[in-house]
Amino acid sequence: MKFLRKAAIAGVFVLAASTWSTSAAYGAFAEESPATSQSPASTEAPETEAPATDAPASEAPDDSAPETEAPETEAPASEAPETAAPAPEKSKAPDTAPEASDAAEPAPEITVAVPEVGLDGPAIATVEVTVSNDSSAKMSSVVVSFAGPVGWQVVPSSQKLDAIKSGRDQTATFQVRVPEKRPGFALRIFTATVSYNGGDGAGSATGVRAMPTTPPTDSLAALFNSVAITTASQPTAGSFDNEGNTFSAEQLAAAGAGPGAAIEALGATLLMPASEPGTADNVTAAGQALRIGGQGQRLVFLGSGSSTSATGTATVFYTDGTTSSGAIGFPNWSFHDENAHGAELAISTNGRNRPSGYGDAAYQYRMFAHSVPLTAGKTVDFVVLPTNGSMHIFSIAVAP
Repeated sequence: MKFLRKAAIAGVFVLAASTWSTSAAYGAFAEESPATSQSPASTEAPETEAPATDAPASEAPDDSAPETEAPETEAPASEAPETAAPAPEKSKAPDTAPEASDAAEPAPEITVAVPEVGLDGPAIATVEVTVSNDSSAKMSSVVVSFAGPVGWQVVPSSQKLDAIKSGRDQTATFQVRVPEKRPGFALRIFTATVSYNGGDGAGSATGVRAMPTTPPTDSLAALFNSVAITTASQPTAGSFDNEGNTFSAEQLAAAGAGPGAAIEALGATLLMPASEPGTADNVTAAGQALRIGGQGQRLVFLGSGSSTSATGTATVFYTDGTTSSGAIGFPNWSFHDENAHGAELAISTNGRNRPSGYGDAAYQYRMFAHSVPLTAGKTVDFVVLPTNGSMHIFSIAVAP
């Protein structure tokens, strides 16, 4: 009889798990939220582009602080219960003591794994979200909600799972209607949130998968789209401020910042562009994605502002699919507080090149360093630059 009762209960849960729901789940990114779930085969959903990459060349002066830091998308970690064996009695030999490895930092107890999602649409993609219980207590009333980019249909939007015993996992299956891929770089964010009783007692956990529609660029130089450094003999070869004014190559070299020179700032070694003066040597930030790699404390940017409002948010993507973000900003290259937006002065030169030649020698024209923190122990995959055309970025490096 007990066996029949358990089988009947399991059948009820299987039936409930297979029912498609029409309730929407809340998305992880501010620019993305799930659409109301409908049948993939019956309703056409508009595709939403990633943040626009065409930024204005300059913006009106504004001394405001950098944008508010975007929320991190990592699943919240919880402290694991101690699992080490009881300490040995004093009368026992020292070689029976627990190994030092038992004191290693605990991993999150409840994890939510979102796999990669195929983005070659139009298609229906099946996504299996795995919930793992590494706590010492059983999880009950487990409900998994799943959401894709805004306008993308997900069926069901949530699914109830059976109780998950300690050390076990379960999988919730969803279907996503993937629209036809459009050209250009965009990020597609998929978020799974699980609510539960028991387990580690936190009540919820989140997993995120960020999928780029095209691979990030491997080299910052490949993204250079602006000429900010010229020689006195060819001052009209570039325009840093959209008025034909540029940094002086001769003055930068005198300050130790010639082509390829190493600049130490905020714990990182930043390399000046190796470009010949009068050729592309910086990128105006427009949401480009750059492959970085490495681990460290912070990601450091060398740049300058062609207005007083050169601010934005940089988003770092790690190899495990998680992200972090931070606000960065550069003061105007002259006539602006050198610590505006939280930046640090990195290079200062006398004068600049105007269309008529070198001049304004009484004034300083500068580059600055700013950074965003990195998540300890994680390997950077790529970074998505802010979208602000008055931000000119010359170099990026990881501070160990």
